[in-house]
Formats: sequence, C-alpha cells, structure tokens
Amino acid sequence: MLTVSVAIGLAIQATSVVVVHLAIRGDWMRRPGALMLLVAVLFHGVTEVMQSLWPGRNFYRTYVGQGIIDDWVLLVSVAMAVYAGTYALVVRQPRVRPTSHAKPESGLAELRLPWLLLLAAPLLVATWQGKGAVQPLAPVNAGADIPERGGVLVDLAGEFLVPVLAILGAVVLLRWGTRWLLPVLVAQSALLAMAGTRAMIVFAAVLTLVGAALHGVRPSRKQLAMLVVMVAAFTALISSTRAVAGREAFDAGQGGGDRLEALIDGAGTLHTAKSREAILDDVVYRFDGNVFGAQVYDSLRGSGQPVGLTTVGNNLAMLVPSILAPNKVGGRSLEQRSEEAYIDEAHGLSQHVDWLPTILGTGVAYYGPVGLILVALLLGLGVGFTERFVLGSRSTARVVLTIGLGQCALLYGSGPQTVITTLRMVVAIAVLMFLVAWLTRRRAAKDGSELVGPLQWVAPGQRPGAGGRHGDRRARAGGARRVVTGPVTP
Repeated sequence: MLTVSVAIGLAIQATSVVVVHLAIRGDWMRRPGALMLLVAVLFHGVTEVMQSLWPGRNFYRTYVGQGIIDDWVLLVSVAMAVYAGTYALVVRQPRVRPTSHAKPESGLAELRLPWLLLLAAPLLVATWQGKGAVQPLAPVNAGADIPERGGVLVDLAGEFLVPVLAILGAVVLLRWGTRWLLPVLVAQSALLAMAGTRAMIVFAAVLTLVGAALHGVRPSRKQLAMLVVMVAAFTALISSTRAVAGREAFDAGQGGGDRLEALIDGAGTLHTAKSREAILDDVVYRFDGNVFGAQVYDSLRGSGQPVGLTTVGNNLAMLVPSILAPNKVGGRSLEQRSEEAYIDEAHGLSQHVDWLPTILGTGVAYYGPVGLILVALLLGLGVGFTERFVLGSRSTARVVLTIGLGQCALLYGSGPQTVITTLRMVVAIAVLMFLVAWLTRRRAAKDGSELVGPLQWVAPGQRPGAGGRHGDRRARAGGARRVVTGPVTP
C-alpha cells in the first residue's frame, strides 16, 4: 500500500529519474546506464503502485509485513539516488568526438544479413524442438533439472538467441527504415514466444530499438505506442498459455508442435476471465523486487550476518566455460552455484520460491545498508565510465557491447550473478560480430568496393546523399562504394 514511507521513496526515485534525464538530455534509447535506472524504478517503485491498485494478488507479500517494506523502500530509494547522481556526474563529463580525418565507422551496417540469419537459425530450430532456449527455474528446481536441461544448444541459445535477433532486427531497420519496425518485431516476438518466456520478447524488442538508435534511427511516437501494444499482446499470450496449458508446455524437450498447440489454446482463451485474472496476477507479482531485499534487510537488523564477498567469488568461478571446467556444476553445491540460494540459506528464506533478488536487493546482503550505498556508488561509476567508453565511437564491436550492456540493464531483476554471466556473452558476441564485420570488409575489398558506411552507395565523384533513390541505383550499377553520411556522436 502507499504509505508515507513508500510515497517518500517514490518521490526520491522520481527525482533520480529527472536528474538522469537532464544529464543525458533525454537520450534514453542509447544509454544502458539510464535504462538500468528505469528498470530499477519498475522493480522498486512502480511495483508499489501496483500493490496498492490490486491488493491481495501478490503471494510474495505473505512473506513480509508492510512495515519492513516501508523501511526497505526508503533505503533502496536512497541507494538508487546515489547511483543516479554518480552516473549522471560521469556521463556529463566532456566527451571526445572523432576528428574530421578519423576513419568513418558504420557499426552494425557492416554486418551481412545472411550471416546473421545463419547464426540465428540453429538456435531458433533448437528452441522450436525444446532443445534451445528454455524458461528459467527457481534455484532449487534448476539444481534438480540440470542434467535434463543441459547441453551446448541450451547454453548457446539461452545466452545468444536474444542479442543475435536484436542485432539482426537493428540491421534490417538500418537498411530499410522504421517502416519495417513492426514487421520485424512481430516476427521476433512470434519466434521467441516458442521459448515460453515473456522477458525474451521484451528484451529483443528493446535491444533492437537500442541498436537502431545508436545509428540515429528512431521510431515515431505512434510506432512506439503500437510497439508497446504488440509486445504486451505477446507477453499476455504467454501468461494465458501458462494458465491454460501450464508451464510444462514450455519445458525442455517439449517439441514445437506441442508448444504451438499450447500457444493457440492460450490465444483462444485470452478473452476469458481465467486468462485475464492470470495475466493480472502475473503483472502484479512479477515486478515485485522489494520482498527479497526487505527480508534480507530485516534479517540483518536481527541476528542475520552479512555474507561478504563470498558469493561474488562464486559468481566469478561460474564464469569459466563448462568446456574448460566440466565439473563446475556437478562438483559444487547449489549454494555455491547460485548466489540467490546462498543468501536464502544465510537469511532463512525459502529456496522453493522464485524470488526476484535484483542487483540492489542482493547488494544489501554483502555488507548491510552501508555496503548497499557503496555498491550503488561503485555501480554508478562502473556503468557510467563503461558507457562513455562504448559510446566513444561507432565501431561494430562497441555498438554490440552497448547492446549487451543494455541486456545487462534489463536483467537487473535477476541480480548480479545473471548480469556477470551475461557479460561473458557480451564479450563473446562482440568478438564474433567484429569477425563478421572484418570478413565483410575483406569481401568488399576483393569485389573492388569500399565498405565504410551504413546506408548509402555513392559513385566515385558523387557527393554523399546526392542523387536520391535514382542516384543510388546509378551508383550500384556503376561499381559504387559506400560512405558514412552524418557525424559520429557518442
């Protein structure tokens, strides 16, 4: 409910958003650090409005009293303000722009669609067959199912499918414009719906917009509104399908035919009261990132002890690829593999509940409230300086790194462990896209053309932008080369 303490916390969070908005001049689409703040506000602020509007629908709230929530919301709001202030100071620093004689850079425009499709196809086929991207489980259940859910394709699809589809979608928008926005995102959402995970649908749509915005391609407000409606419809479809067919319809090993049949059944019952209630219940409880942190904070005020950096070391150990450490899962206890499970055990929380730990909710477990403020400060510094680096130029690798950082921001609710393992994927896919761009440039050089920009082909002696559509056709017919048009800005 909206108590005085919660209202004060919401006011602090709103002020943090305004501070960041002014610092980045409203450029939210290109800023992973700002995106992380918005997601944190959703999990720690907007969720309290939801609890007030629809009380009694969130089973998480049976584990904690309102007084504990009030104290936690105030604490986490102050931590968010520290993060926002630190991040804003860093990103407002003078930025180095490329000089006029710098080599033009084209970012994602150097990537060829056939090669991206070749990367995405096996991951999509595996997901269709129930052998690719699978829905996440609570730590205790994941521990029990690891032998059945493991495998190279499961790991690859779980980590790479969403960013590869997002990069592919951004490249389409770069080449053919925002009129392709809805067709591209509808296709993405339909394909990802086969995994039965709402987050994947949302992440792919947002990251596609981030990739396009990094090249100056932005949808209109009308297109954004239509996009929100479309994504909401697909996520509602997943909730309706789970209400009708159960989560088992998307378990590992379930074939494409069974998944498609379940989705059709879910679509057919969207209008029923049962599905509407299931969708509303999902919305109300799925964004509640306050219960986990509130319980840990309350435990620390009692007999609970901070866990220190033990779980951070465990997280880093889990970064080692399975091919190099085959026993990193089977040879370690659940608490060593899962930071959430470790904190559950330390503070007496049930491991049979799929909590939403969040980054700051986990941060308070390290060294208490003071440690949480320090975590927020370091997070603001780290994200801010990393963002300044990746936005310093528009090379292919840096654009992909920015998209990856955007995915880390969207994963805020899953806690630090998921973000750390995602960073491994970010580096890997950045290297992969760099190689793809390099191979593209080599092929262009062999063909006698120069690939240096995203969208225009210019014949020798022709000015960039001259000739319009017919000029582009003449340029292609005459052995043209591509050039960058417009400045490169971080």
